[in-house]
Amino acid sequence: MSTFFAFRELPSWQLYYKMIKMETNTNSKQLKKFAILFATFVVPLLFFLFLASGKVNFNKLPVLTERVQNIPARTDVSLYNKVSVVSVVGSTSSVDAYQKVLNLYQVVYKYAAKYEKFQIVTLVPDTDKTIIDKLQKELALVGGESLDKWHFVVLSVSEIDTIVNSFESKATYDLEEGISEVFVVDEQLNLRGRTDDEDTESGVLFGYNAGEVAVLKNKLRDDLDVVFYESIYAVKE
Repeated sequence: MSTFFAFRELPSWQLYYKMIKMETNTNSKQLKKFAILFATFVVPLLFFLFLASGKVNFNKLPVLTERVQNIPARTDVSLYNKVSVVSVVGSTSSVDAYQKVLNLYQVVYKYAAKYEKFQIVTLVPDTDKTIIDKLQKELALVGGESLDKWHFVVLSVSEIDTIVNSFESKATYDLEEGISEVFVVDEQLNLRGRTDDEDTESGVLFGYNAGEVAVLKNKLRDDLDVVFYESIYAVKE
């Protein structure tokens, strides 16, 4: 039986309902086709045009100190042409020291290791090099065994002081305890941080407290993303 005769046998209200349903189904199929075409062709084209325009608007992470002191050349580790998180440990292998290093690994290293130019540089005083083995064993317990982007650099106390002082922050190096904060140094050896931090009286944030997971997660990781975003798209003033 043809569709025409099938419709003629239906009461008028059922026939009307049947026709409305068929029209709705047709419109729904057309809408789905349009959505697929839009997602397949139009969205990628718009994204390409956005990148090709070369205009990316976002807030850059402020430079707090220009041209900080680099790591001595003899160590084969350099801050130049890298985006570095610099930490400084003391000679005391305390629970607090272990916890800060583990926080860095769990919250920062595992997150930022995806970036090619990322590295963590931990400065270690030459008064007690055994601290490196102790810290690495603690990292291994949580899966941090092959850390290609984490460098432990042994320096004299005076060399560590020179690097820390070049940051021009309020942080001072304690031989036993090290420094609680870690610092972000960009590819051009500039110290990066915040000038509008809500938790500091002056609003200026030079370093990020490695003992506080919330600070590492909500501030340091976000700020690293910004620095890497600048690097990738080479945004200029």
